[in-house]
Order: sequence, then C-alpha cells, then structure tokens
Amino acid sequence: MDNSDPVPSSGQESRASSLVSLASLCAALVCVFWGLRQLDGPTARYLRTITTPEGGGTLTVPWMAFVSHAGNWIGDGRQLLIVSAILLAVGWMLPVSRGLVIGVQTLWAHGLATVLVHTVKHLVGRPRPKFSASGEWSIAPSLASGFDSFPSGHTTATFALAVVLSRRFPLLASLFIGIAAFVALSRVLRGSHFPSDVFGGWVLGTVSGMVAAAPWKDWRLSIESALYQTAIGTVWGFALLWALAVPVEAGPEGLILTGVGASLVVVGVWSRMRMRWSSHAAATMRSAQGPMMAMAIGLSLMSTAPIVMAAAGLLCVAFWFRGDPVQNIAEESCWIPVVRECELAAVVLLSLAVLVAGRGVLPWS
Repeated sequence: MDNSDPVPSSGQESRASSLVSLASLCAALVCVFWGLRQLDGPTARYLRTITTPEGGGTLTVPWMAFVSHAGNWIGDGRQLLIVSAILLAVGWMLPVSRGLVIGVQTLWAHGLATVLVHTVKHLVGRPRPKFSASGEWSIAPSLASGFDSFPSGHTTATFALAVVLSRRFPLLASLFIGIAAFVALSRVLRGSHFPSDVFGGWVLGTVSGMVAAAPWKDWRLSIESALYQTAIGTVWGFALLWALAVPVEAGPEGLILTGVGASLVVVGVWSRMRMRWSSHAAATMRSAQGPMMAMAIGLSLMSTAPIVMAAAGLLCVAFWFRGDPVQNIAEESCWIPVVRECELAAVVLLSLAVLVAGRGVLPWS
C-alpha cells in the first residue's frame, strides 16, 4: 500500500495560488495606503503655506492654481454626465458606433461610483484637510459636513468613466487615465483631499468602471481584475510621489541598492525587447511578466525606500502567483502592442528621471 502523502489536485493548487496572489495584492495596497498616510500631513501643511485666505483660498503658484481649477471643472459631475449624454446621442444617431451601449455603461459606472463613494465617505468620517492638517483621524461614521474626505468623489467618478472608455477605446486608454489622474492631482492641490483620499478614489473608481463595463454576472471577476489593474497604477504612482517627497538614503547601502536596481532595470528592458522580437507568438503570464517584474523590482530598489520595495515586491508576487495566460499578441490590433510598448517605455523613462534627478524636490518632505 502506498503511504505517501496525497498530491494536491490542480484545482487545489490553483485555489491556493489565487489566495496567495490576492493576499499579496491586498498587502501591496496596504503598503501604499500606509506610505501615503505618512505624506498626508506634510502635504496639507505645505499647501496651506501657499494658499491665500482671501476668496476661499487661492494657490499662489500659477501652475498649481491652473491644475486646481481645471481639474475641479473636469471632474465635476455635470461634465461627466455631459460625456455620457454625448455618447448616448451619438449612439442614437449612429447605432453602428455602439455609443448607446458605452453611454449606458458610463452612466452605470457613474451611478455605482456615487453610491460607493458616499457610503464609504460617511462610514469612515475622515475630516477634510482644512479641519485636520495632520491627516490623523479615528474612523467614526459621520454625516457632518467636512467629515467626508475619504475617498475623493471627483476622483472616483472620473476614474470610473475613464476605465469604461479605456475598455472601449484601448488605443486612447492612457489619455483617459491621464485625465483622471489630472483630476486626482487637482483635488490634492485644491486642499479638498489628502493624497490617500484620491488614491482611495482611484481604487473605487476602477472597480466601478470595471463592473460597469462587463456583464453583471461576471461582477466578481470584474472586481478582481479591477484590483489587479489599479494596484499597478497605485503602486507606481505612490512610488513616484514618495521619491519626489523623500530624499534618497545616503551611505553604502543606498549605493548598493541603486546599483543592483539599475542592473535589474537593464536586464528587464533587454529581456522585454528580446521577447517582443521573438518568433514565438504566444506567451504565458510568467514569461511575459518576467521582464516587467525585473524592471519593477529594479526601480523600487533604486528608490532605496523600504516601503516602496515592499509594495513593488508584493505586487510582483501577486502577479507571479496569478499565472493567467496572456492574450496572444498576434490576435491583438496591430497598433495596440505598439502603443503599450510606448507606454511602458514612457513609464520607465519617467521613473528613472524622477529617481535620478527628482529625489526629494517636493518642499513638503
């Protein structure tokens, strides 16, 4: 009789991998939120020093004032409803454009985002920056005005629409997400929200958009996919903000981490280029994501910040254990791979620019 331990079935292994992946993903988001909480207070205090008390408060730095006003206008609910109305009108007149379906999905995303954000706002009860420059608070449900800072409603709604539009117009995905990020930045500069508030809105908005853009019966899968997608952006955005706000760690440890990180980035870029030039049409998630993980870990090491390295490392673990097959490159639109590679190159170059020339430049560090 064979007394050896039973071998786990492929289904059990898959469930275990999924659990490890989701746990790592949630841990990465927790690291991001914890790190942002360290920046909330200094950010609010600095913005107070460059805001005039007259007329409700005006930023004295011209570009900040422009972003504040423009982003506030773009992210207003009326403008977002106008976008949906235009899509509905185009779809009504030109059925082949599918504008009617997209318009309905943007309305659904906006409505879902509104319900989620107001529910969370009043359950958390976080005071706005004008009531708490330190950023500290105790979670306590509240309906009082001014105690509805987390998460940002403008950010949530804008990201919800941006995700829907990105799913329908993938070539313009970076434009839509960039506009949503612009709105998020405006909410911080305006003094309406802390950085962690807009990142919370980023997550909720992405979830709302993914659920609205997919069949309702797939809502669980949509939420899971949204968490993976938003984790990539939030970890990267947090890493850039941390690098801009906190100077590099001095000493031999910092030099070693920077050198190892730069080497990994070079290896990742070279591997990515070889993979794209390879004659193999299909790839698994792990083979395709390997170079990306090398670049992510390398950039995080170059930051010399433990919290950034932890968030990036956990995110890589999450994607490694996820292990889903990626879409065959040959089946994609011929322009989408080109656009994605350009986006990746821009992300890497911007990250390197911040890490090399932009460390600690923000005055609230």
